[in-house]
Amino acid sequence: MRNTKHKLFYDKTLKSLHNDFDICGIVRNHFIALCMRYFRRYGKGLSYAKMSAHLTKLKKLEKYKHWNIPYSWALQNVLKRLAQSFREMKTLGRGHPHFKSCKKHKGMTFRGGQVKFEYLLPKQKNERNHPTYRIRLNGRWYRFALHRPIEGKIIQVQVTRDALGDVYITLTEACNEVRPEPKTGQAEGFDMGIKDFLTGSDGERYTSPMFYKQNANKLAKAQKVHSRKVKGSNNRERERKNVARIHKKTENQRTDHHWKLAIDLCQKFDILFFEDLNLRGMKALFGKQVSDLAFGAFMRKLKHQSNKRNRFVFTIGRWTPTTKCCCVCNHKNDNLTLEDREWTCRKCDTHLDRDQNAAMNILKEGVASFGLGVVRPIVLLGKIVGYSVEASSSLLKSTIAFA
Repeated sequence: MRNTKHKLFYDKTLKSLHNDFDICGIVRNHFIALCMRYFRRYGKGLSYAKMSAHLTKLKKLEKYKHWNIPYSWALQNVLKRLAQSFREMKTLGRGHPHFKSCKKHKGMTFRGGQVKFEYLLPKQKNERNHPTYRIRLNGRWYRFALHRPIEGKIIQVQVTRDALGDVYITLTEACNEVRPEPKTGQAEGFDMGIKDFLTGSDGERYTSPMFYKQNANKLAKAQKVHSRKVKGSNNRERERKNVARIHKKTENQRTDHHWKLAIDLCQKFDILFFEDLNLRGMKALFGKQVSDLAFGAFMRKLKHQSNKRNRFVFTIGRWTPTTKCCCVCNHKNDNLTLEDREWTCRKCDTHLDRDQNAAMNILKEGVASFGLGVVRPIVLLGKIVGYSVEASSSLLKSTIAFA
């Protein structure tokens, strides 16, 4: 499976697509209210079959005639997701779906056979770097630039819009995305932190630019201007889009940084070890900084790149002692505080960097837990200058040493 995302060109026909989004949002709110009444009376939500039959009856009425969009499968998909949400209320103990403005409804889904693609011949005036295609959605054509060639059969098309009104299509193709790369024969453990985004067991540090912090002043000014405008006015809508534009820029900067770092790590190492972090607890302690770093989003991108490039990403247990234990002699320093960035082991007199020591322990625990070999730190004049991995698995075929 392969997903590629493309942005639709600004056009007058986009207004019709936004109307289809609004209809999906109205249908969702209508059936949430219906299911909640049914749930309060019978203790369970309506099934998808009952909601689908009821939707068919409503579309025959004059009042709901505008719900007859060309491909009703998009509305049926909304009902499927809604039925699943009400099932999870009892099975997973989650809350019920909430009402939201139809203007905030973000997605529609189509099957691959429900859309058509056509190539548009380039004109000399408007030549582009990528070929221009057009896609037929709900009986109308929309143009976009195909920056990634289609390699397989299109199974599904997801249409989404953001707070700025930009519309994107995500094409799901049935093709093999795995592109194996030459092995490097190296393994690495990483400690995640606030000051340094990642610290490798070889001592290399990867910092995060903290994009939200960079744009915080600009965002605060935009939000202040937005709050002063009259509700419902065009000026307020313009300033709302300005606030959304800053949020979108911050998200794009962070996403770009994550993808580039994930690709760089997968090109350097064959096996990567991380610690299973309690991100919710970290947010309670450190607040916005943890959200700005987005550890969880980075791990999802790293695992995607590792699967694509035939690399391995392992996670060790959350309760494994990695910070307070010396990576050379395993002596535990119970007096270590958060302010101590460097400390000396009382048992072996090794001078340790807090983050590198934790990364080394993560590497040792990961290699031992998954049966890949043994890690031995290399100490010279009381300082760690590298480590060696004696491999006992086919994943690591050689002894690795860093100096």
